[in-house]
Amino acid sequence: MKLNQTEVLSNKEIIKIDETSKEILEETGVKVLSENALDIYKQAGCKVDYDKKIVKVPSKLVERCIKSCPSEYKLFSRDKDSYLDFGKNVGYCASGHNAIYMLDLETLERRPATKEEVGNFAKISDALDNIHIVGVEAMPQDVHPKSSILHAIDAVVNNTNKHIFYSPENVDETRASLEMLKIINDGERLQKTPIAICQLSPISPLTWSKGTIEAVTEVSKAGLPLCFLPQPYCGVTSPITLAGTLVTNNAETLSGLVLTQLINEGTPVIYGAAWTTFEMNKGTVLIGTPERCLLSVGGSQIAKYYKIPSHCIAFDTDSNIYDEQNGFEKIFNLIATLQSGINLVVNAGMFSTGMTVSYEQLIVDAEMASFVYRYLKGIEVNKDTLSKEVIKKVGQHESYMMEPQTMKYIRLGEHAPYKVSNRDVYENWKSKGKPSITDNARKLALEIIKDHNPKPLTKIKQGKLREIIAEFESQFK
Repeated sequence: MKLNQTEVLSNKEIIKIDETSKEILEETGVKVLSENALDIYKQAGCKVDYDKKIVKVPSKLVERCIKSCPSEYKLFSRDKDSYLDFGKNVGYCASGHNAIYMLDLETLERRPATKEEVGNFAKISDALDNIHIVGVEAMPQDVHPKSSILHAIDAVVNNTNKHIFYSPENVDETRASLEMLKIINDGERLQKTPIAICQLSPISPLTWSKGTIEAVTEVSKAGLPLCFLPQPYCGVTSPITLAGTLVTNNAETLSGLVLTQLINEGTPVIYGAAWTTFEMNKGTVLIGTPERCLLSVGGSQIAKYYKIPSHCIAFDTDSNIYDEQNGFEKIFNLIATLQSGINLVVNAGMFSTGMTVSYEQLIVDAEMASFVYRYLKGIEVNKDTLSKEVIKKVGQHESYMMEPQTMKYIRLGEHAPYKVSNRDVYENWKSKGKPSITDNARKLALEIIKDHNPKPLTKIKQGKLREIIAEFESQFK
């Protein structure tokens, strides 16, 4: 049987969180710093204080909008020649997004990431079976700072055919990115064949900036899958209690969800989360703690209660290097998050609280995912796997190596594959130079960058993307 999904909340507790969140939205409300968005809420029957920019959303409206969100849909590849069924799947993995620093291969010191390296990350992700969706691993720092996300998208879509995940910061970036996606999508409606997920984030607690909420409006009009990613910090921008943080995250997500459905009923929404705690003694944000694992499971349960596809960061560590802390934090939160039944986990390839990325980390994280997927698969017990006949045939003191069943189940994935983990006996390992898993991952990453050649965009599309970026940059001096 497969492993049971992890739960930390009873159904009664989920209902309490739901009711409390709706009460907060109806009686306290959210701050929305956009006149256009305020008007949309107002026309739908919300109480709007234009002076204070506060919107109070009736519970019945929230419930109606939740019901209009699709519970499953298809996520298409760049060329629309394949797709992922999204919503009832178990944990697709995506590479990380929006880091700033790259760990240099030679010096092992962090430095600003380049556009070429963002493309290399996409190429590596394209080659890895357990990376199903390609995120913008880092924001390139060798381009115009105002158009960094556009250059990043350009680098990604030219180095992978997989579905992509990206996160603009304001409405201008969002409009330009949607124009780029329309070019790639051959003018076909993005809602019909979505080739990307767009992520947008409110400001905790309970606030939507003008640029972000108007970006929500643009993405909703286009019908692109929209992932809401609140990031409340326990004890700083949300209550210190985990339950209170779940309520804050939930209220913020629902406030954005309502707007999407008012603009374009049926807009695909993803219930996202970047659960974060805070180290009071050091004044630092943390994402590798056991508390965030509990929040990840709780958030997944709430999304399932609403019948909305779910997302969460994972592969997370606060360690600044490749060390034991890096390993145990990552594997702990990856198991907790995937075993919760989450639909999408993001951040493969990242460490140092999501600030730094490396080729090696992406390779190792993909292998880590392989191990966790096999763990979640459990043990299948049936007539064939019980192996009664083959045990009788082989008998005593003989080998199973040449039995047809052995080859059959090697191909069926009875045992997890690996590419960079060390499995040699000591003498063999020593003769190879005592490589670490990081050494093996670095070697594989460089081989992929050199030899893996994803189908590029056509020259015409490449040129049109460059034109959009150039036009966007022309407004800045």
